[in-house]
Amino acid sequence: MRFTDFARYEQIREVGGIAWSDEHGGFWAVVDHDLVRAIAADDRRFVSSMGVRIPPNGTPPTFALEYDRPRHTVHRRILTEAVGPRAAPTLEARVRGHARRLLDEALACGGNRVDLGEDYAFRLSLDVMFDLIGAPPELKEEVEQLAEALFLYRTPLPDGSDPAHRLRQILEDMVASRIAVRRDDWLGQIIAYRNDTELSLTETEIHGAIVALLVGGHHSTARATACLLARLASDPTLQARLRAEPELIAVAAEETVRLHTPLRWFARTARAKVQLRDVTVRPGERVMLLYAGANRDPAYFDTPDQFRLDRPKANDHLAFGWGIHRCVGMPLATLEIRVAVEEVLARTSCVCLEEEVAWTSSTEPRQIPARFS
Repeated sequence: MRFTDFARYEQIREVGGIAWSDEHGGFWAVVDHDLVRAIAADDRRFVSSMGVRIPPNGTPPTFALEYDRPRHTVHRRILTEAVGPRAAPTLEARVRGHARRLLDEALACGGNRVDLGEDYAFRLSLDVMFDLIGAPPELKEEVEQLAEALFLYRTPLPDGSDPAHRLRQILEDMVASRIAVRRDDWLGQIIAYRNDTELSLTETEIHGAIVALLVGGHHSTARATACLLARLASDPTLQARLRAEPELIAVAAEETVRLHTPLRWFARTARAKVQLRDVTVRPGERVMLLYAGANRDPAYFDTPDQFRLDRPKANDHLAFGWGIHRCVGMPLATLEIRVAVEEVLARTSCVCLEEEVAWTSSTEPRQIPARFS
């Protein structure tokens, strides 16, 4: 589902908010906000360890995301130390430094013209994650390509090869190089957990942890940042409002992730027979939680298709998931979005579109050709 997703959400809503699909071996699709939240919160009856992607993409189980308790608790603790509520504020100077550098580079090349998508939003989150992890910077372009092939478009690489195989090679090389040459960064810390008597991570878990930050910490944040920047450049009224009331930038970030939910769905597997309203979900059946559909549920959000800075229950969106699997990196993601917008506004009196925004999906404005003045 890319550009056709909103119409499908409405079709599911019309039959009660939950419907069966025969695709990929069969699964339940849920768009009702309250149902999605209830299932996401019920990790006892709906598990993640059977995989959260339909169909599977061949990558190692994603750290925390595709594990259940008690192992999930260990994973979440490790990720929280890196990007959680206490860690995120300490990273603001680093994020702001990357944002300023990228704008300087773009303006040096294009005068007063900047692509706020490809050259700013998508590079910013990638640079922040590589810096935080301690990953080799020369791998940025390839990792970006692999992430899109595996997690967004589910396609082979341009040469026809398997992106999952190449990603495994990269992960193995990264781990081996850091074992050989120790460094005091996140990658070094996560590898040290191999020998920790309490945590004792396996090689598969270490690979999954790297993927969790490289992919989960990058692309979803980049998409949300780009969506808000595209709106900012095309809406002078919003731009003026955020200049006059910069405290609303954080509110705008929350409304953006609700309206343009970057990670539109994840799946769960029923562990037991569960009654969901008029539907009986049997053990082993998969349930797709359509967060993007739930975030536009008119039974929960007034005028759900509109962008509003005065929205009641604004933070009740499910863009970051819910329950024990709610995104650990949410504080860092919202910080990156806020800083990206603040830095654009700080060096301009006006930002306007030079050409139409190029959307590659309903949540991804990849090119945002803008002019600064």
